[in-house]
Amino acid sequence: MHLPDTLLSTPWLVASWLLWLGLLALAALRAPWRRLRDAHQQHVFLGAVVALLVLWSFQAGVRPGLGFHFLGTTVFSLMFGWPLALIGTALTATALAAAGQGAWAMLAADGLLLAALPVTLAHHIQRQVQRRLPRHVFIYIFLCGFLGAIVSAGLTVLALVAALTLGGAYPFARIAEEYLPFLPLYLFPEGLLNGMLTTVFVGLRPQWLCTFDEVRYLGRR
Repeated sequence: MHLPDTLLSTPWLVASWLLWLGLLALAALRAPWRRLRDAHQQHVFLGAVVALLVLWSFQAGVRPGLGFHFLGTTVFSLMFGWPLALIGTALTATALAAAGQGAWAMLAADGLLLAALPVTLAHHIQRQVQRRLPRHVFIYIFLCGFLGAIVSAGLTVLALVAALTLGGAYPFARIAEEYLPFLPLYLFPEGLLNGMLTTVFVGLRPQWLCTFDEVRYLGRR
């Protein structure tokens, strides 16, 4: 799902880097760094980054740029919130570029598309669900975890298709014929992965989910 090296012109590359660095600066300012002062929380965060790195390393595709890999950004966002999730996914994208999976010049564009976009979508879905719907643990797991992952991953893929089409990398007819038919086969496992992990964390490690309030959802004090 990495963007081809020649997709963006120099002005668009510069714009993507400015936007990417601006978002990272905003995330750094808003991040709850006090949470990471705790050694246990540090280990959870770094372990999640490593798990995300492994997850993103495996992908399947039909052509360069037209691929699928599990994002895992929904549960990552539920665990750490928008600022730390953005920083964690940025670390993952940088590590992949250092390992040769993706070009350094496209790091910002890849980060905006595959990290910032799904993390922001997952965060927005979680906020809307908690604001507008009853406080029920099943609603949190199903809508924030399972369905939220499907929606954010689906919109991310559509954004990728739009970028490839508008950038002239592939005609839309080819993408529609060779790539989009596999989208349903990707979205359900993505939702299942995030939903299952959310369920496990709610049951066994609710303290790992900064967006989950045990008092609100489980009545624990």
